[in-house]
Amino acid sequence: MIISRIIYFAIFGGLFGHSSIAMTAEPQYEICFNFTIITKQSADVSEVAQFKQQKSLLHEEILRTQSVFDKNNSQSCPKIKFAQEKIKHVTWEQALQLSKPLEQGLNEKTSDYKKTKIKEHLSKIESIASKIKQTPDIKYYDLLELSPGLAIVHAKNALVAMDDEQRDEDYIRSYELEKPRTETQASITVVVEKLNEYGVEKKNELVNRAELMLKKYNEIDQASSNSWKEGVLTLWNDDAAQDTSIELKNLIQHYHSQGNNCIDVYVVPKANSPSRSPNEIEKNNDWTIRGGAALSEKLFPRTTAGRGHAIILTQDGGKTESRLAHELGHLLIAKRDAHFGKVAKDLMHEKSLGGSYLDEEECKKIKENIVEF
Repeated sequence: MIISRIIYFAIFGGLFGHSSIAMTAEPQYEICFNFTIITKQSADVSEVAQFKQQKSLLHEEILRTQSVFDKNNSQSCPKIKFAQEKIKHVTWEQALQLSKPLEQGLNEKTSDYKKTKIKEHLSKIESIASKIKQTPDIKYYDLLELSPGLAIVHAKNALVAMDDEQRDEDYIRSYELEKPRTETQASITVVVEKLNEYGVEKKNELVNRAELMLKKYNEIDQASSNSWKEGVLTLWNDDAAQDTSIELKNLIQHYHSQGNNCIDVYVVPKANSPSRSPNEIEKNNDWTIRGGAALSEKLFPRTTAGRGHAIILTQDGGKTESRLAHELGHLLIAKRDAHFGKVAKDLMHEKSLGGSYLDEEECKKIKENIVEF
């Protein structure tokens, strides 16, 4: 929540008919934080003890953040008062549920979710087939808008999943089970034949592209799921596309704080993302451990999904670091290359070594953006 408090001072004119002069003090803004702490028991510390430790460290983070922004008032940075609002504990047993598909509820059985998705995929291919029958002369690009290649692959995978489900539950084949299979295969044939009219090579390219895309996404999701099992949250899978992991999307979706306009801060054991430079790749291979992330509504609309800005912090930060202030700086400055040209004394230095300095240009940006923050 950000509130602007403006105090007006009036100086009245004296003798000789001087007109009164109104002077306005600098506004003071208020920013509050909701904290969600995820704990993972270690050999030495229980989850209850970790939660207690993190609450204490976050209190220190707020004090440090206050100190950082107070120091920069001389650079014309706006006056900001920081406060803590809600604080929640997410156990590791609950946190493991974050690897479920985005559409699946945290308390929804996986078997029920799979059945729902099978029905959706069968319905989709049948819908496209019906559209083709109703409009035999449908234009190629109008057909492409229905994503026929993806629908074919999903439908074929759904049929395989139906076989697996029948084996798992020891079903006996019956007319009722064969009917949707027959209808789906007929729908697939209708869509394939229509695509073949525009060229077999085009059809094959569409289907192959869909298969490769789904395979890639499955591999990415499996990699981030495996990482999360070890307590490492994958922040984003594709640096250029700014595509965040399922776990991160689910974290914000399911644990966003309702009832106030404070910034949600999610505290996780560890976090990583793809290495960004030759030096990082040489030192860390493909993945580099990160200290946190700032997720603005503008840059991450799919992840934040209308729930406001979010900040990720990890639990391995040093006491001299200013991670909360640093990530908040990203949101307030709203600049993609905020790390560029920064040195250790600067708040926006990429290593967040405890620097606190904000230059006048950064303060100007903060003053501009905080009004609509």
